Parts: sequence; C-alpha cells; structure tokens
Amino acid sequence: MRTVSRRQALRLAAFSGALGYLGQMGFSQAQAQKLLKIIAWGGTYGDAMRSSWMEPFAAAAGIRSEIQLQSSSMETLASLRANRNRNDADLWLSAIAPTSLAQSDGLLSPIPVDQLKNASQLPAAVVNDTYVGIWSLPYGIIYNAKTVPFEITKWEDLTDSRLKGMVTAPYGANYNGMFIALLALLAGGDETNVDPGFALAKKMKPNFSIFTTSDSEQIRLLTSGEVDVVAFAPVANYFAARKAGSQFRFVCPKPFIPVSISNVAILKGANVEAATRFIDFAISKEPQQKIAQMLGCLPINTMSEVSPTMREAVPASTEFRFLQEGVMASQLSGWNDRWQREIQR
Repeated sequence: MRTVSRRQALRLAAFSGALGYLGQMGFSQAQAQKLLKIIAWGGTYGDAMRSSWMEPFAAAAGIRSEIQLQSSSMETLASLRANRNRNDADLWLSAIAPTSLAQSDGLLSPIPVDQLKNASQLPAAVVNDTYVGIWSLPYGIIYNAKTVPFEITKWEDLTDSRLKGMVTAPYGANYNGMFIALLALLAGGDETNVDPGFALAKKMKPNFSIFTTSDSEQIRLLTSGEVDVVAFAPVANYFAARKAGSQFRFVCPKPFIPVSISNVAILKGANVEAATRFIDFAISKEPQQKIAQMLGCLPINTMSEVSPTMREAVPASTEFRFLQEGVMASQLSGWNDRWQREIQR
C-alpha cells in the first residue's frame, strides 16, 4: 500500500478545500481549472480590464483569465472567419457592428441572458443573446478655445466658414461609420439613407484639412496645433488632450450626441458557463464603476456612479442617441468607399 507524506496530505486537503469552496459557488472542478481567454484591446484598456474585472473575478471565483490582443475588432472578425473552428478564445470584446457580422457568420455562442443576475441593471437595448454592453462612449467635438474664433455649441457649427482648414474628421468609415450615420440623422436621413448626410458633409468639406484613422492621431494633431477642431471624437480623447493644456474643450453638440456601445460576446466553442459568470461580474455595479473611471467612459450599469470629471464633460442633461450599429454593419464598406471618393478627395 502506498503511503502519503504529511506534506502531500496537506496539499491534498488544501486542494480539496478549494474545490469544495468553488463547488458551493456552482463551479465544477473543470471550470476551476479553466483559463478564460479574452480577445480584447491592450494598453490602457487591457490594464483597466485586469484591474477592474480579471483580477477581482479570479479572486472571487477562482477562474483566471488572460487577454489575447487585438488591434481592431474588424481585424479580429477577419481572423475568426479565416480560422473558423480553430479558435481557442472564449470571450470577445468588440463593437456592435463586427459582433453582428460575426453572429451572422455563426461564429458566436448564444449568451444565456437569464443567467445574468445583473442584466436588469443595464439598458434593455444592450442585453441580448448575441452581445452584452460593457461600457458606453459618448462622442462630441473637441476644439482649442484659444484658436477657434467662436464657441462651438452644435454640430452645424462645423459648416461655419471661420473654421476653414482647421478641422480634422474621421477617415472613411472610421468609428464604424458613426460620423456618417450622425450626419445622415442631422440632415433628415437615417442609418438606411445616408444621402442627406453626404450632402451635409460636402458643406463641411472646405473646413476639413486632415482625415484621421485613430484616436492617437487625433490627439497628436490637436495638441501639436496642426488642427484646431476634432469634428468627431470619443470623450476619452478629450481627457487625453487636456493633459497637454487647459485650452481644449469638449462639446456635447445640439441636438444630441451619439453613444457607441462596446460589448462582449461568447465565441463558438467557449466554456459558456464560466464565460457567462465572467460577464455577469463585469457588468455588476462596482466593477463597472471602476473601469469607467479608468477608461474615461460611461458605465453601462445604471446603478454605477458617474465620476465628477465625466459629468463635467458630459452633463446629465445631454441627449443621447444610440445608433443602429447592427443595421450599419453591412453598409460600412460602401460608405467607406463613397466617403473617400466624395469627401476626402
């Protein structure tokens, strides 16, 4: 008969105790040993996720997670399509447009929404079996108050001739086409009819000097003085620009501002039960509050407090508009080509 040393016995007891604890929480031994792999952005986003979600979740649930870096959601979508049935990730952080396309391609597993205890604290529009919202990002105008000759208060101000050559606008369908959709809505169209939006963009065209493809490029051009106005930017870019000087202003232009929703989806072949528990933790009040403060965005959980800095930039009275990003997804390629042809040239 094989004997067991005292040290081995203690290790076995500790292991059994840990499994017993996780069992009380509803986790199986297989789940406890599972490493959740999350496709997400790195840098500030990755740091915020680890601090707000991943490390606290591991401490509470005993399930570790790691980030598989992505540079953009659309590039990840292309990779998921090319590597169908060979993906080993469980969760994917993305925008609504690429997530909707992935769902159409059969790349996702349905989210068991009825198992999300915190779903009732989120807007109903951002919870479904395809994706769950994880934070929201308001968009507006950033400008240099020292160099712009008037106070910008509404989107229509971007047509003002006093801004000639002073404005940077998104390149093509950057930001998943949100600027194009916004212009369409302002001009009487919608996400399925952007002709009025292109007509409005042509009125702004003399003021556009540079078209940007990234947040970092926007911030660099603004803080270096190469441009004076950013026509369409997430509020997080304003917070970054303010570090370079107090002359920069963020405007929530009238009549409304668009809000983009970053979301999480469960990939095909994932550990659905463990992934669902992670989502439920991530959308709960305190983790939402912390990650929103770290990223400079709005928490998706309606019970979470909004930081004073964010509330100053985006007043509570601001009217938001949630765009139909799922409807926009299939049109982005055409919008991009048309924008480059009619506006950027």
